[in-house]
Amino acid sequence: MDTKIKNHLSQCRQKLENGQLQAVDLDQLEALLTTSNHRRNQTIMYLYSKSTNMRSPLSGWSIYDPYRDDEPELPSQHPPYRSVLDAVGDGWRILQFPRPENFPFSDIDNNYLAFEFILEKFT
Repeated sequence: MDTKIKNHLSQCRQKLENGQLQAVDLDQLEALLTTSNHRRNQTIMYLYSKSTNMRSPLSGWSIYDPYRDDEPELPSQHPPYRSVLDAVGDGWRILQFPRPENFPFSDIDNNYLAFEFILEKFT
């Protein structure tokens, strides 16, 4: 949470305890929450795991940020996390689990494409 919002909430709590909280205090809080500087931005990350197991190593990834260039961000030659479970531990939420039955690969060794996890994080 933004520092200004935390500070204002703290002040509102003190005013509430002292019986001094007014509608204008809540109006100021609403203004802080709705300004563009305090908007929560959603970032999407595609993680390609080597199996449906969330502890499996990653074989590919891309990160999409709506407030950056249209191209996905590839942070480095190394995956941003060791596994999907590590990403979840860092605050990413899973939106979609892989459905390998939709990708019947039998003649080539690229089954890792079937294990796509889609995650989101709000910043």
